[in-house]
Amino acid sequence: MATLTQDGTTAPFSDPVYLKAAALDPAFSLMWIDHHVLVSLEVKAEVLQHVKELILREAVETEQPTPCVDEQENLGQGEGLFAAYHKRKKKDVGTTPALQLSHYLHIADGQNVLLFWAMNMKVLPSLFKVAITVLAVPASSAPVERVFSHGGIILRPHRAQMSDRLLTNLVFCKCNAL
Repeated sequence: MATLTQDGTTAPFSDPVYLKAAALDPAFSLMWIDHHVLVSLEVKAEVLQHVKELILREAVETEQPTPCVDEQENLGQGEGLFAAYHKRKKKDVGTTPALQLSHYLHIADGQNVLLFWAMNMKVLPSLFKVAITVLAVPASSAPVERVFSHGGIILRPHRAQMSDRLLTNLVFCKCNAL
């Protein structure tokens, strides 16, 4: 998933999931490209387009096609005065992933990510599915660094005889305690 550098190692945060996660967090949206990237406007436009394409590609992949209902099968079924009529599903006009992304970019302005997606899951269904999968990935290495920090606190020189298994269990208990 991550790209390899010239020396054969993976570059940190080179996986596209980090770009999608930052873009689908309404606190950041795509503002980070405009304000915090110190490159030319052409490169910013290219990065902006690339991030949009990544999101749209995944939104199209996760979108499920709606089954077509044959209207002739439903006519005449049931009994009663209005048996020939059937209820049609209302299909929202303009709910393509591209239009949803455009709408999202207009309404995302520094809001809480959980509240935003809870309120807009029906309005932006394709993007909501992408956000659920993408935002589960932590965008920083801080949680991992915290685990190592706890390990350093637990394993002190006066506890040098501690076994690997005991250290692992103590760090696990410390980091997963409520």
